[in-house]
Amino acid sequence: MQYLLLFLVSGISATVQTVTGFGYGIIVMALTPLFLPLEQALAISTTTSLCLNIAILSQRWRDIQYKFVWVPVLCAAAGAFAGLTLMAEHPSPVYKRILGVFLVILAVWFVWLSDRVRLRPSLASSAIVGVISGTCGGLFSINGPPMVLYYVAILNDVKQYMATTQFYFMINNINLIIMRNALGLWPTGILPGCLSALAGLLCGFFAGNFIFKRANPRRIRQAVYVVMALAGLTIALGI
Repeated sequence: MQYLLLFLVSGISATVQTVTGFGYGIIVMALTPLFLPLEQALAISTTTSLCLNIAILSQRWRDIQYKFVWVPVLCAAAGAFAGLTLMAEHPSPVYKRILGVFLVILAVWFVWLSDRVRLRPSLASSAIVGVISGTCGGLFSINGPPMVLYYVAILNDVKQYMATTQFYFMINNINLIIMRNALGLWPTGILPGCLSALAGLLCGFFAGNFIFKRANPRRIRQAVYVVMALAGLTIALGI
Protein backbone atom coordinates (compact mmCIF):
# COMPACT_ATOMS: atom_id res chain seq x y z
CA MET A 1 0.00 0.00 0.00
CA GLN A 2 2.88 2.37 0.82
CA TYR A 3 4.39 1.85 -2.62
CA LEU A 4 1.08 2.59 -4.35
CA LEU A 5 0.71 5.77 -2.30
CA LEU A 6 4.27 6.79 -3.18
CA PHE A 7 3.52 6.21 -6.86
CA LEU A 8 0.39 8.37 -6.73
CA VAL A 9 1.89 11.18 -4.63
CA SER A 10 5.00 11.35 -6.80
CA GLY A 11 2.97 11.33 -10.01
CA ILE A 12 0.75 14.19 -8.90
CA SER A 13 3.73 16.15 -7.58
CA ALA A 14 5.73 15.69 -10.78
CA THR A 15 2.78 16.85 -12.87
CA VAL A 16 2.48 20.03 -10.80
CA GLN A 17 6.20 20.85 -10.97
CA THR A 18 6.43 20.16 -14.70
CA VAL A 19 3.57 22.61 -15.29
CA THR A 20 4.40 25.32 -12.74
CA GLY A 21 8.16 24.96 -12.13
CA PHE A 22 7.89 24.01 -8.47
CA GLY A 23 5.79 22.01 -6.03
CA TYR A 24 7.24 18.50 -6.15
CA GLY A 25 9.02 18.64 -2.80
CA ILE A 26 6.16 20.54 -1.17
CA ILE A 27 3.50 17.99 -2.09
CA VAL A 28 5.71 14.96 -1.42
CA MET A 29 6.74 16.28 2.00
CA ALA A 30 3.18 17.30 2.79
CA LEU A 31 1.83 13.79 2.19
CA THR A 32 4.54 11.12 2.57
CA PRO A 33 5.21 11.79 6.29
CA LEU A 34 1.60 10.74 6.85
CA PHE A 35 2.55 7.14 6.02
CA LEU A 36 6.38 7.02 6.13
CA PRO A 37 9.02 7.86 8.77
CA LEU A 38 10.28 11.42 8.30
CA GLU A 39 13.86 10.31 7.50
CA GLN A 40 12.69 8.02 4.70
CA ALA A 41 10.35 10.67 3.32
CA LEU A 42 13.20 13.20 3.23
CA ALA A 43 15.58 10.83 1.43
CA ILE A 44 13.01 9.69 -1.14
CA SER A 45 11.88 13.25 -1.79
CA THR A 46 15.43 14.52 -2.35
CA THR A 47 16.39 11.62 -4.63
CA THR A 48 13.30 11.76 -6.81
CA SER A 49 13.33 15.57 -6.92
CA LEU A 50 16.83 15.38 -8.39
CA CYS A 51 15.62 12.97 -11.09
CA LEU A 52 12.75 15.31 -11.97
CA ASN A 53 15.10 18.30 -12.18
CA ILE A 54 17.30 16.41 -14.63
CA ALA A 55 14.29 15.32 -16.70
CA ILE A 56 12.96 18.87 -17.03
CA LEU A 57 16.42 20.29 -17.75
CA SER A 58 16.95 17.76 -20.54
CA GLN A 59 14.41 19.81 -22.50
CA ARG A 60 15.15 23.33 -21.23
CA TRP A 61 18.88 23.53 -20.42
CA ARG A 62 19.58 26.09 -23.16
CA ASP A 63 17.60 28.71 -21.24
CA ILE A 64 19.54 28.47 -17.95
CA GLN A 65 20.70 31.87 -16.67
CA TYR A 66 23.87 30.75 -14.91
CA LYS A 67 24.80 34.18 -13.55
CA PHE A 68 21.76 34.10 -11.25
CA VAL A 69 22.53 30.67 -9.81
CA TRP A 70 25.96 30.60 -8.21
CA VAL A 71 25.50 32.98 -5.27
CA PRO A 72 22.23 31.33 -4.11
CA VAL A 73 23.76 27.87 -4.56
CA LEU A 74 26.82 28.65 -2.43
CA CYS A 75 24.71 30.26 0.29
CA ALA A 76 22.20 27.40 0.13
CA ALA A 77 25.01 24.92 0.74
CA ALA A 78 25.87 26.75 3.97
CA GLY A 79 22.21 26.81 5.01
CA ALA A 80 21.74 23.13 4.18
CA PHE A 81 24.79 22.18 6.23
CA ALA A 82 23.42 24.12 9.20
CA GLY A 83 20.00 22.46 8.93
CA LEU A 84 21.41 18.96 8.49
CA THR A 85 23.89 19.40 11.34
CA LEU A 86 21.02 20.44 13.60
CA MET A 87 19.12 17.27 12.68
CA ALA A 88 22.21 15.08 13.17
CA GLU A 89 23.17 16.50 16.57
CA HIS A 90 19.67 16.99 17.93
CA PRO A 91 17.40 14.33 16.42
CA SER A 92 13.88 14.87 17.63
CA PRO A 93 10.34 13.89 16.61
CA VAL A 94 9.43 17.56 17.03
CA TYR A 95 10.86 18.22 13.55
CA LYS A 96 7.86 16.46 12.03
CA ARG A 97 5.48 18.84 13.81
CA ILE A 98 7.64 21.79 12.78
CA LEU A 99 7.32 20.57 9.20
CA GLY A 100 3.54 20.65 9.58
CA VAL A 101 3.59 24.22 10.86
CA PHE A 102 6.01 25.20 8.09
CA LEU A 103 3.66 23.81 5.43
CA VAL A 104 0.71 25.78 6.83
CA ILE A 105 2.79 28.98 6.88
CA LEU A 106 3.85 28.36 3.28
CA ALA A 107 0.24 27.88 2.20
CA VAL A 108 -0.83 31.11 3.90
CA TRP A 109 2.11 32.96 2.38
CA PHE A 110 1.42 31.83 -1.17
CA VAL A 111 -2.33 32.48 -0.98
CA TRP A 112 -2.28 35.94 0.60
CA LEU A 113 1.21 37.43 0.41
CA SER A 114 3.21 36.10 -2.54
CA ASP A 115 1.63 38.53 -5.05
CA ARG A 116 2.16 41.50 -2.73
CA VAL A 117 5.82 40.91 -1.85
CA ARG A 118 8.48 41.30 -4.53
CA LEU A 119 12.17 40.62 -4.01
CA ARG A 120 14.67 42.97 -5.60
CA PRO A 121 17.53 41.31 -7.48
CA SER A 122 20.74 42.04 -5.59
CA LEU A 123 23.71 40.23 -4.11
CA ALA A 124 22.22 40.54 -0.63
CA SER A 125 18.78 39.24 -1.59
CA SER A 126 20.23 36.31 -3.55
CA ALA A 127 22.40 35.37 -0.57
CA ILE A 128 19.53 35.63 1.93
CA VAL A 129 17.08 33.56 -0.11
CA GLY A 130 19.87 31.04 -0.75
CA VAL A 131 20.51 30.55 2.96
CA ILE A 132 16.79 30.25 3.73
CA SER A 133 16.27 27.84 0.84
CA GLY A 134 19.22 25.67 1.87
CA THR A 135 18.17 25.54 5.51
CA CYS A 136 14.62 24.53 4.58
CA GLY A 137 16.03 21.94 2.21
CA GLY A 138 18.25 20.51 4.92
CA LEU A 139 15.48 20.31 7.50
CA PHE A 140 12.44 19.50 5.36
CA SER A 141 13.64 18.73 1.80
CA ILE A 142 11.63 21.78 0.68
CA ASN A 143 14.00 24.31 -0.85
CA GLY A 144 11.75 25.77 -3.53
CA PRO A 145 9.55 28.59 -2.20
CA PRO A 146 12.25 31.21 -1.41
CA MET A 147 13.95 30.65 -4.77
CA VAL A 148 10.66 30.71 -6.66
CA LEU A 149 9.94 34.17 -5.22
CA TYR A 150 13.45 35.32 -6.15
CA TYR A 151 13.49 34.00 -9.71
CA VAL A 152 9.96 35.21 -10.44
CA ALA A 153 11.16 38.69 -9.48
CA ILE A 154 14.25 38.74 -11.71
CA LEU A 155 13.32 36.55 -14.69
CA ASN A 156 10.46 37.66 -16.92
CA ASP A 157 10.89 34.94 -19.53
CA VAL A 158 8.96 31.79 -18.58
CA LYS A 159 11.47 29.46 -20.24
CA GLN A 160 14.40 31.12 -18.46
CA TYR A 161 12.53 30.94 -15.16
CA MET A 162 11.76 27.24 -15.58
CA ALA A 163 15.30 26.30 -16.65
CA THR A 164 17.08 28.38 -14.02
CA THR A 165 14.94 27.18 -11.12
CA GLN A 166 15.40 23.54 -12.12
CA PHE A 167 19.17 24.00 -12.46
CA TYR A 168 19.32 25.55 -8.99
CA PHE A 169 17.18 22.75 -7.51
CA MET A 170 19.35 20.11 -9.20
CA ILE A 171 22.59 21.41 -7.70
CA ASN A 172 20.99 21.91 -4.29
CA ASN A 173 19.58 18.37 -4.27
CA ILE A 174 22.98 16.92 -5.17
CA ASN A 175 24.51 18.87 -2.27
CA LEU A 176 21.79 17.61 0.10
CA ILE A 177 22.35 13.97 -0.87
CA ILE A 178 26.11 14.27 -0.36
CA MET A 179 25.71 16.04 2.99
CA ARG A 180 23.06 13.62 4.29
CA ASN A 181 25.33 10.68 3.54
CA ALA A 182 28.36 12.40 5.09
CA LEU A 183 26.44 13.16 8.29
CA GLY A 184 24.94 9.67 8.55
CA LEU A 185 21.40 10.89 7.91
CA TRP A 186 20.71 8.65 4.91
CA PRO A 187 18.34 5.78 5.86
CA THR A 188 18.69 2.26 4.52
CA GLY A 189 16.04 0.25 2.71
CA ILE A 190 14.60 3.11 0.66
CA LEU A 191 15.30 1.63 -2.79
CA PRO A 192 11.82 0.05 -3.28
CA GLY A 193 10.20 3.32 -2.21
CA CYS A 194 12.42 5.33 -4.56
CA LEU A 195 11.58 3.04 -7.48
CA SER A 196 7.84 3.39 -6.81
CA ALA A 197 8.17 7.16 -6.57
CA LEU A 198 10.28 7.29 -9.74
CA ALA A 199 7.65 5.31 -11.66
CA GLY A 200 5.02 7.82 -10.57
CA LEU A 201 7.39 10.69 -11.35
CA LEU A 202 7.86 9.45 -14.91
CA CYS A 203 4.11 9.31 -15.47
CA GLY A 204 3.67 12.76 -13.92
CA PHE A 205 6.48 14.21 -16.03
CA PHE A 206 4.84 13.13 -19.29
CA ALA A 207 1.41 14.20 -18.05
CA GLY A 208 2.80 17.60 -17.06
CA ASN A 209 4.39 18.10 -20.47
CA PHE A 210 1.08 17.21 -22.12
CA ILE A 211 -0.95 19.73 -20.14
CA PHE A 212 1.77 22.41 -19.92
CA LYS A 213 0.11 24.57 -22.61
CA ARG A 214 -3.45 23.56 -21.81
CA ALA A 215 -3.85 23.89 -18.05
CA ASN A 216 -4.28 26.95 -15.86
CA PRO A 217 -1.15 26.99 -13.66
CA ARG A 218 -2.79 29.39 -11.20
CA ARG A 219 -5.60 26.95 -10.45
CA ILE A 220 -3.15 24.10 -10.06
CA ARG A 221 -1.11 26.13 -7.58
CA GLN A 222 -4.25 27.02 -5.62
CA ALA A 223 -5.13 23.34 -5.30
CA VAL A 224 -1.57 22.65 -4.13
CA TYR A 225 -1.88 25.30 -1.41
CA VAL A 226 -5.11 23.75 -0.09
CA VAL A 227 -3.55 20.28 0.05
CA MET A 228 -0.43 21.76 1.65
CA ALA A 229 -2.40 23.48 4.41
CA LEU A 230 -4.57 20.45 5.21
CA ALA A 231 -1.61 18.08 5.24
CA GLY A 232 0.40 20.51 7.35
CA LEU A 233 -2.37 20.69 9.94
CA THR A 234 -2.62 16.90 9.98
CA ILE A 235 1.13 16.51 10.52
CA ALA A 236 1.39 19.32 13.10
CA LEU A 237 -1.52 18.00 15.16
CA GLY A 238 -0.36 14.39 14.85
CA ILE A 239 -3.75 13.24 13.58
